[in-house]
Amino acid sequence: MERDDLTQVETLTPYEAGRIIHKNAEYVRALLRQGRVSWGTAAESKSGQWNYNIIKSKFLEYAGKEEY
Repeated sequence: MERDDLTQVETLTPYEAGRIIHKNAEYVRALLRQGRVSWGTAAESKSGQWNYNIIKSKFLEYAGKEEY
C-alpha cells in the first residue's frame, strides 16, 4: 500500500470529547481504558503511559452532534 492511499482521520483529545458530552477528561479516559466504547481506543505503552485515540466522526455520532 502506498502512502497516497491512506486517508487522514480526524481525532479528538479526551479533554475535547469530555467538553462535548459535559464530562471531564478522566471520565473519557476511563471509558477508553475499559474498552466500553466503539468510538476510540486506549493503549498502554511499555513505560506505563496511556495513549488515546478518539475518532472524531464516530464520537460526534455517539454524542448526537453534527460537528465540533
